[in-house]
Amino acid sequence: MVLFSLTKYRIRQGDEARDRRDWPAARDAYAAALRRQPFLTAIRVQYGHVLKESGDVQAALAAYRQAEASRPDDADIHLQIAHALKLLGQPAEALQHYRKACELDPACADAKREVAQLRQVLRPAIPGLPTHLRYVNIGTTSICNASCLHCPTGKAETGHVPRQHMPMPLYHAIMDGIAQLGIPIARQISFGLFGDSLVDPHIVARTAYARKLFPEVEIVLNTNGAAFHAERHGQLRASDAILSLHCESLSEETYNLLMKPLRFSRVFPKYAQILAAFPGRVHVSVPVSRLNQQELPAIRRWFLENGARSVTFDPLSSRCAEDRSLFESLALNPKRIRCGPTVVDDLIIDADGRVMICCQDFQRIVPIGEMAAGTLREVLADPRREDVRAKLAARRHDEIATCSRCYGDLRASKKPVAEAAGMMATPAP
Repeated sequence: MVLFSLTKYRIRQGDEARDRRDWPAARDAYAAALRRQPFLTAIRVQYGHVLKESGDVQAALAAYRQAEASRPDDADIHLQIAHALKLLGQPAEALQHYRKACELDPACADAKREVAQLRQVLRPAIPGLPTHLRYVNIGTTSICNASCLHCPTGKAETGHVPRQHMPMPLYHAIMDGIAQLGIPIARQISFGLFGDSLVDPHIVARTAYARKLFPEVEIVLNTNGAAFHAERHGQLRASDAILSLHCESLSEETYNLLMKPLRFSRVFPKYAQILAAFPGRVHVSVPVSRLNQQELPAIRRWFLENGARSVTFDPLSSRCAEDRSLFESLALNPKRIRCGPTVVDDLIIDADGRVMICCQDFQRIVPIGEMAAGTLREVLADPRREDVRAKLAARRHDEIATCSRCYGDLRASKKPVAEAAGMMATPAP
């Protein structure tokens, strides 16, 4: 009892000295407590902190290593080891521990940021390859359970596109290729290109594999929610995935028209299941059209009140269609879209390995690589990629078939919902 009381007294002394930033006094008090109770891991970590603040980073690292020995699966301990290694000029070893911290705690923002920075610092420049990838969008399946009114999927113009799930060896070749080349992913990995990610029977395994290789990168699954299965897809929580839920209306009549053949009565109950299974991890994407523009405030309110992370009102796109008559009947005030060359920093691969410029090329008429026939390095070095970059930089969009017919409404998703709704109340032509 006396030993315990003395230990508590020393810990309190250490805490008080730490709070007033008296690092030597805090160091001595924590050291005294640890001599009495050497297995107090949390105090060992605090001891490491004050050693580091005192300027003795090497001793701090030793303290963190001792803490790691007793709690090897503690994300914060790995984070502290990594910080110390970085201060000691050992970035490669620091990166390993930052990645371990991400693996143990996928929500650790500090570790994610450090991994992204160190990957960039440590990666040697490879001639002919990009320095980074902005977005990685993988069509793990080209099968969709919907054929939305304004979407080419499931219609005659995309009848030539293979309908399949991506073979796992091809998927592994893509993911392993990115990891082996050491190319950092700046923003996110997303699954679901021209098909619904939750239709893919291997989506849980694919997401877990991506999380293992890229613990610092945000992983997003694009879905309309109809295929959601609580038990099977609930496993995605372990990979800290975000679900991007495509919803065009909360009015049954409008929903059934815009998202056919899906039925509101069957899909709407899935929304509650998804929001309950992924609290704070559901982003809602609402393509805005003349048919749903009056609903925007109600849609936003319902999803946020039921636990969605965010709601975005996305501008309608022509999807590079040759016949824009349907699109123009739904769009609010469409303009020609002229992307800059940074879109070529994205890696977009469909389920059969075909590589495209962007996710709007539903007919896949401008491929810039074939992953099924080569390596990722060959795909990224394909001269067609740089040819597109040069044309976009020179604003020669009309020389690229898809870009020449790309139209869309202007983005208003970051404006307050009332303002967005007001902006979009455009009279029909």
